[in-house]
Amino acid sequence: MKLIHKYKSPNFNKRKYNKINLVIIHYTALDSISDSIKYLCAKKNKVSSHYVISEKGQIYNLVSENKRAWHAGQSYWKEDTDINSSSIGIEIDYSAHKKNTKFNEKIIYSLVHLLKTIVKKYKILPENILGHSDIAPYRKIDPGKNFPWFLLEKKKLCFKILNIKEKNIIRKSIYKWYFKNNFKSKKKIILFMLNFIGYDISLALKSKFNFNQIIFNYCNRHKFYKNLTYNKKQIFNVIELHFLNILLTKLKK
Repeated sequence: MKLIHKYKSPNFNKRKYNKINLVIIHYTALDSISDSIKYLCAKKNKVSSHYVISEKGQIYNLVSENKRAWHAGQSYWKEDTDINSSSIGIEIDYSAHKKNTKFNEKIIYSLVHLLKTIVKKYKILPENILGHSDIAPYRKIDPGKNFPWFLLEKKKLCFKILNIKEKNIIRKSIYKWYFKNNFKSKKKIILFMLNFIGYDISLALKSKFNFNQIIFNYCNRHKFYKNLTYNKKQIFNVIELHFLNILLTKLKK
């Protein structure tokens, strides 16, 4: 895997943690790779990423992995509120409304190879390869509904929700716990499950708009959406199955 080190961003500082356990995927939303590099390397913008991948599949290394790049902003995952310190950020030269509107084969080929290298080096779990919209669901939508997460799932490079044979038995026990702890609404149960998975539910607890936003981003991430109109029962079932996947994984450890 060839990396291009021609350009360097001044926008970084020291990591607060020694452990790197997350990879965050973004898109640039700019016109071209040259615009993206220029923006990420401009000191005044106070933003950067470790890598940016062009439409041609070229991988530019803008910040050293041992440094804290500024790509996540205000974010949260599994109680971690300094994602920049615990992650590697990858930007993709993509925009939903301009010329570079496809996650083409060259981009995905390079992304897969880069992820394999990072995962092997830092022993990163599939469930910790995330989109910007996972860690900042009220502010961001990237890498967006068109990003082919299923291709990363096939390579075991991101979390895939699997069916569980014993889910009905497990569900009965969990629903007893919900009843005992006064979980009376599906909304409350959904937010509990999303928080257990890793999401920040703080704003979704306060307003319907923010609740819809976190559901919107979750559905885009896991491909259960249709023209922005959701089948509420289907969404609940998907989140519940995702929750059970994570729960059983933790219980096995």
